[in-house]
Amino acid sequence: MQGYILRRIGEGFVTLIVLSFVIFGSVQLTGDPARFLLPITEAADEKVYQAQREAMGLNDPFIVQYWNFARKAIYLDFGDSFTTRRPVKEILLERLPATVHLALFGMVMAVVIGVPLGILSAVKRDSIFDKITKGVAIFGMSAPQFWIAIMLIILLGGRLGWLPVFGRGDIEGWFPTFSQMPDMILHLLLPSFVLALAIIAALMRLGRSAMLEVLDTDYVKFAQVKGLHDRVVIWKHATRNALIPILTFGGIALAGLLNGSVIVEFIFAWPGVGLMLLEGILSNNFPQVEGAIMVSGVAYIFTAMMVDILYGYADPRVRIN
Repeated sequence: MQGYILRRIGEGFVTLIVLSFVIFGSVQLTGDPARFLLPITEAADEKVYQAQREAMGLNDPFIVQYWNFARKAIYLDFGDSFTTRRPVKEILLERLPATVHLALFGMVMAVVIGVPLGILSAVKRDSIFDKITKGVAIFGMSAPQFWIAIMLIILLGGRLGWLPVFGRGDIEGWFPTFSQMPDMILHLLLPSFVLALAIIAALMRLGRSAMLEVLDTDYVKFAQVKGLHDRVVIWKHATRNALIPILTFGGIALAGLLNGSVIVEFIFAWPGVGLMLLEGILSNNFPQVEGAIMVSGVAYIFTAMMVDILYGYADPRVRIN
């Protein structure tokens, strides 16, 4: 098992190096940061322009520039934002709690809704309930995220006025106070549901398929022949084995929620890393783009690595193969 864990950690480290190289190289191809920072009149002066490039280290060889970038990125040092002149590290630490809260709340919502509906759909195979859940799952996986968000904003926020439709309220930092929790949950409901809808649909389909497979196994049929109550057979014996592929998908889905919130954060004006990335792209703010993508990539790689390791503990066949 130790060898399996070390291999997964090594693969994650190599993936992280490749990611950092791609991010740095891609940003370098988008433009010249020195010209962007200088006013038009100063950028036209070749001496001023070359002095700015030298100060930013842009005259160094590419590999030296990459090494300096990677060395500083370990400490989340991506330089200062071109627009606000603040360290990107400070902006990241301010925005990260909002994105993590949104992803975690969306994941909890997806598991609470998707897994039970998928299992019940398998238990009530070919019933009206099963047909309805399959239709809902197809809709959730195919409907555009931005369209769902706009429709919910118009209905629940505009016409009915039940839920807030933008911002995070007065919540700041990782841990809101007890009195702030209701307001935080209200602001989270709409964006987290929109973010998690595709995951809910996928969990419903995956849970149904996994449960149907388990229900057809010999040990479940033997338990039924022994006279055990259907509730015991389904929830104690069958569900535990059906959850293994669901848990695997759930870990990857959480990583996806951490990285796939750009559209949702933009529509709901949610002050997270996704909105920070979009702002950086629109303003050619290279350090901000590098920081946002790097943090999101690290979160995805780390989550996927942990899922692989935990799956190795759950199923010995994985680490043996």
